Amino acid sequence: MKYILIVDDEPMVRMGLAQLVRQCSPLFRTVVAANGIEALEQINKQRPDLLLTDIRMPKMDGLALCKAIQELQVNFPVVVISGYDDFSYAQKCLTFGVKEYLLKPLTEHELYPVLNKLLVQQDQVKPISFFQIEEWLERVEATIWSADLDALHALLDEWTQSDMLKGIQVQQLDQMMADGLKSVVKKLNSRGLVTFTTQASPVQLNSLTEAMDYLRSEFVYLYHQLFQWRGGNQKSLFEEAKTYIDNNISEELSLEEVAEKMGLAPTYFSYIFKKMTKETFVQYRMKKRIEMAKKLLEMPHYKVVDVGVTIGYQNYPYFTKIFKKMTGCSPTEYRSMLGIK
Repeated sequence: MKYILIVDDEPMVRMGLAQLVRQCSPLFRTVVAANGIEALEQINKQRPDLLLTDIRMPKMDGLALCKAIQELQVNFPVVVISGYDDFSYAQKCLTFGVKEYLLKPLTEHELYPVLNKLLVQQDQVKPISFFQIEEWLERVEATIWSADLDALHALLDEWTQSDMLKGIQVQQLDQMMADGLKSVVKKLNSRGLVTFTTQASPVQLNSLTEAMDYLRSEFVYLYHQLFQWRGGNQKSLFEEAKTYIDNNISEELSLEEVAEKMGLAPTYFSYIFKKMTKETFVQYRMKKRIEMAKKLLEMPHYKVVDVGVTIGYQNYPYFTKIFKKMTGCSPTEYRSMLGIK
């Protein structure tokens, strides 16, 4: 069954068009509206498979209706039927995504080929690249786990503006969202640290815009679950990061490696780390290494050369340079100050 919405301010024209459409196929069901405002109300109740609209109407004319439909991003074909053979009208209609511009009086010879063409085209489902979608979902999951809300919104904007949504029916997107959410939640839960859940899905999504808004709200909801589990603040993460660095002080840890361990985006981790310590990751690691070097130099059985290697500096001259920069004296001078030869 195909649902066709007919919009015209003249009652006789509306009735005539509705009868003409129903005679085309027993599978066509018609609903009528007297102007653009009534048409939008009908669209909000149920999304049509095709819209036939006049241009000149009170309250909201056909051009304003076409523009409103384009802004709603509802994916169904629009056909304008007008008594005005005016190129400027037709040109404006094309800018709003109108598929056909037909002139009154209209007969089955002009209308039926258009109905068949547009409704058959609509039934041809656009092939979906599941590899592309799966890759995008993996990036979404990683971004949520990294607690990078800005990057998450950027990913959603990227998908909305990409070719992946062109030609996709709302019903298709409904299924994709359901499967995609399950996939992301499964990946997050497989990390074994916290149990993620989704919210109840809406009863009906009438447009791609509504569908994408719902998907955005679900992913942000997952992000907030992670944020709450982590204590709702950065302090616990910061302490965890410091402990990891201190326990691996002799290793050549990178900021990216520590950020990954904490489940944070490197840029976000760098910001939080500097906010908490008032110094950069590199400065903190260097300071901790020199603190450890001092403790080792206070032990007479440790050779000065071995101290540098133990704290992660394989190059002794470089270790000496860093030590002097941080303390104002060389490792040997520091040991001499302690009375150790």
